[in-house]
Amino acid sequence: MVFNPSIFLVLDSGTLSEVSSREWLEFSRPGRVYIPQPVYEEMRMMFDRNPDPDLERLTIAFNRFYPTSGWEITEVNAHHPVLKVPTNHGMPRRARISLAVARCAYGLSLKFPGALVVMVTSDRSLIQKLQEIPSVNLCAITGQSLLQWARTGQRPVAVAQKLQEFRTTTGLNSGLLNATPTATTSRTSTTSVSTAASTRSTPRRSRAQPDLVPAESLNQGISLLLALGGLLIAGWLIWALIHHVRLNEQLWRPLNPSEQRQ
Repeated sequence: MVFNPSIFLVLDSGTLSEVSSREWLEFSRPGRVYIPQPVYEEMRMMFDRNPDPDLERLTIAFNRFYPTSGWEITEVNAHHPVLKVPTNHGMPRRARISLAVARCAYGLSLKFPGALVVMVTSDRSLIQKLQEIPSVNLCAITGQSLLQWARTGQRPVAVAQKLQEFRTTTGLNSGLLNATPTATTSRTSTTSVSTAASTRSTPRRSRAQPDLVPAESLNQGISLLLALGGLLIAGWLIWALIHHVRLNEQLWRPLNPSEQRQ
C-alpha cells in the first residue's frame, strides 16, 4: 500500500495578497491550511490601520472569508540555526513575518512527523533556507505553484521529491519496527491456541473423575472387608484347633495314683 501522508499548508501573508479572495477557496484542495499567528495579526492590523484601498479590500475579504474557510490559526513555533534573525542589521516587518512563518512550518513538521508540511511563500530566499533543513517532511513552494496544484492535481516538483523521500524513509522505519512484532504475534497466537485447547480438554477430565472415584473406593472397601474376614476366620480356626488339642489331652491323660485312691 502506498503511504500518503496528510498535507499541511502553511500560508505566508504575501501568498494571500498575490491571488484574489475567490482563489483562496482552492487552497484547501491539496491539504489542510494553517495560518500562523503572526500572519493573522498582520491581517488584523492592516484591517484596522492601513488606509491603502487595495490592502483594505484584502483585509476585509480575509475577515469575511476566514470564519467559514476551515483554515486554522496556529501558534506553533520552533527555532533552527538556518532560521535565525540577522544581528548585523534590522529586518523589514514583512521579512520578519515570513521568517516567523518558516519557523511555524518547521515547528509543525516536528509536532506532526507523520504529515508533510508545505510552506507557501513568495520569498525565494526563504524557500532556499528551508531546503537546507534536513527534514523529510518539510518543503516550500510559491503561491502560484500551490494554485496550479489545487487546479490540476499535479504536485509541484519540490513536493513530489520530498514526498518520495518521506515514503522511502517511512517505509524503512516501518519495516524495522514491524519485523519483530510479527513474530511475536505468531508466538502469541500459538500460545493462545494451545492454552485454549488445554482449557477445553481439562473439563472433560474433571467430569470423568467423579464417576471413577466412588467405584475405586467401593472396591477397596470390599477388598479390605474380605481381608479382615479372612484373617478372622483363620484366627478362629487356629484358636479352635489349639483348644481342641488341649481338650483331648486332658480327656485322655491317665489319672495319678493319688487321684485314683481318692
